[in-house]
Amino acid sequence: MADRVLITGVAGFIGSNLLDFLIKKTDWQIDGIDNLTTGSKANIEHVIGNPRFTFIENDLVTIQSLKKYKYVFHLAALPRIQPSFELINEHITHNVLRAGHLIEIMIRENYFPRIIYSGSSAIYGTPSLIPTPEEEKIDCLSPYAFQKYEVEKYLELLSTRFPIDYVTLRYFNPYGPRSFNPANPFNAYSSVVGIFLNRRKNNQPLLVTGDGSQQRDFIHVADLAKANYLAAVHEGKLNTAFNIGFGSTMSVLELAKLISPDFSFIPKREGEAEITFADNSKARRVLGWEPEHQLDSYLKGELQ
Repeated sequence: MADRVLITGVAGFIGSNLLDFLIKKTDWQIDGIDNLTTGSKANIEHVIGNPRFTFIENDLVTIQSLKKYKYVFHLAALPRIQPSFELINEHITHNVLRAGHLIEIMIRENYFPRIIYSGSSAIYGTPSLIPTPEEEKIDCLSPYAFQKYEVEKYLELLSTRFPIDYVTLRYFNPYGPRSFNPANPFNAYSSVVGIFLNRRKNNQPLLVTGDGSQQRDFIHVADLAKANYLAAVHEGKLNTAFNIGFGSTMSVLELAKLISPDFSFIPKREGEAEITFADNSKARRVLGWEPEHQLDSYLKGELQ
């Protein structure tokens, strides 16, 4: 019998791409849950009806047992740095308490499927070590970053008392299909690649924050999906974190110039790093993961 797995946040940008990857790569039965707060049913409509996929349109607190799952991919979150400064309780609820709910179920049932947790490179702030290894000091510049790190620490601390089996993937700056949801009222805080491409499509000037010198390590969502899969099937407990970035960097202004000559500048956002640049050697060595998708190639395809 095929293994059964759960994806939380399955209708989101990364969740829906992970779903596509697992449908193609495995024979698993996949349950996906999403309350559509930031995700969109349109992202998974092409998979609904597939006998290997079951969509649960609900909040994940409605899940009361994990015993049928071998792996749990926990992607559900509000991935928004700036709104996390003001909508404090909403972000704590979605970014911390929902993960806590899953962990409590495991402890209550004394059943511990491997949980692959979607973390964030935002926990490093503006790092001193470039490229940045997993051992870099933590310097959260926003409530969002702190919430992502808080869940990491819960997994780490609770695994010293309970047989929790986890992997944390610290995503750098994802881009790719479905990264921009026009119906999401907070889409201004989604992937800058998706934002720029959407504005170009609509003949609008690109809006570069600050002077555009901030640098980002852009990683294609298909490479994130592959990292999730490899973290799940790796033999033996890992109970550690991995940087999932391409291992290169580009300024936001450079990105804007690649997409459109029509751009202008808006005020800098506080709470965001000056640079993200992954040392991804640990993921390469331990997981056998290699990023494959080049940003330049993706942009050429989108701009044709």
